[in-house]
Amino acid sequence: MSFSGGSRDRQAGDDMSAPRAPFRFGVVLVSEACSRAEWVAKCRRAEELGYDVVSACEHVNLPSPFPSVILAAEATERPRIGIYVLNTSFHNPTLLARDVVTVDQFVEGRLELGLGTGYVEWEFQKTGIPFGTPGSRVDRLETTIGELQRLLSDPEHPKSVQRPHPPMLVGGHGNRVLRLAARNAEIVSFVGAQYRPEYGRMVIAPAEEMVERAEFARRAAGSRADEIEYNILSKATVITKDRRSALDQVRRFAPHLDDEQILGAPTVSIGTPQQIAEQLRENREVYGINYITVMEPAMEAFGKVIEAMR
Repeated sequence: MSFSGGSRDRQAGDDMSAPRAPFRFGVVLVSEACSRAEWVAKCRRAEELGYDVVSACEHVNLPSPFPSVILAAEATERPRIGIYVLNTSFHNPTLLARDVVTVDQFVEGRLELGLGTGYVEWEFQKTGIPFGTPGSRVDRLETTIGELQRLLSDPEHPKSVQRPHPPMLVGGHGNRVLRLAARNAEIVSFVGAQYRPEYGRMVIAPAEEMVERAEFARRAAGSRADEIEYNILSKATVITKDRRSALDQVRRFAPHLDDEQILGAPTVSIGTPQQIAEQLRENREVYGINYITVMEPAMEAFGKVIEAMR
């Protein structure tokens, strides 16, 4: 079976020559006004479906991430527990280090810590925190990562269960954030999308651009390239026997791409569970991506893909 998409078909072997890492699958739960019982049920359902990581996210209209992940850990046994991702502009690094240690202790070393710049301007306005520029938000992310690494390695600072700290996931698409992630994080997450003012929203990158982004991250990682994990945030999963019939369901994510480019993009999964499983295996070969994260609306559909891969 062939998945077209320009540079997807090229051999990236020289840059993607690391041994194949085992697949991992994560889901980000995003429910608003979620009761305790509802949250517990969602977490347990994610575990039943085979997800390896159950995550909360951070937005001001959603439940707070730290208590959410502690409850997720209490409700489940096998999955790791993630925050995908914290807005570092909202957190004092010293206080954040304290919270990270506390949560990792309470979830018995299952925490994965996602860190990002924040991108929703109205949330900054709501909290009274200056939105700044993309550059200033990356500055804050870089400072926070450095301070967390310093504090959590300090012999006099309280220690997390995981040493020297829980694995950090840093995601982005531009050069500066990907370089920062590749040089510091245990997990590099490809957002696979960027803001386009003509559309007024984020739109997904085509396959050839994603090949370049993956190669850029590996070069930036240098000697760490084979030691870190590569993640992608999936935008949509559509289970169907007719891939082209489902294009209208995902076209809003890619108004600038043609049909073949959409079908070839690694950030959308369209087809039968077996077809999508094959696409994910190809993505691992081409981009080095072994860790796939989906959002809650795709949890059930992507669960069928996980079943097909195990």
